[in-house]
Amino acid sequence: MRDHIVAIDSSRDEGGGNLGPAPTELFLAALGGCIMINISRISKKMRMELRSVRMKVAGIKEQKDRPSSFVELNVDVTIDANTVDHARLEKLVRLAEENCTVSNTLRNAVAPTVRLVWGE
Repeated sequence: MRDHIVAIDSSRDEGGGNLGPAPTELFLAALGGCIMINISRISKKMRMELRSVRMKVAGIKEQKDRPSSFVELNVDVTIDANTVDHARLEKLVRLAEENCTVSNTLRNAVAPTVRLVWGE
């Protein structure tokens, strides 16, 4: 990922070394991070001063046999800004989510293509 190194692992309970976040945790972080970056960018265009933004991203997984998948994704955003105009804050969050590549990909349910490539 560009020039960054990201350690991905699973918990010791799942047979990993707990050396980094699990893929599902990174998945949730990607969704939240995408929306958060858009909140920052769009708030400037709206001339809105943000004092703090907190976000909680959670996913509910199927409790069936493997392979598992998320059946629900929830992103809760708390904003302290220079406005108490609830409609403006709602618009900010809506635009941030609508302009997020990660949430748009999820909404459009893009199926991944996974293949083995020989000799590279």
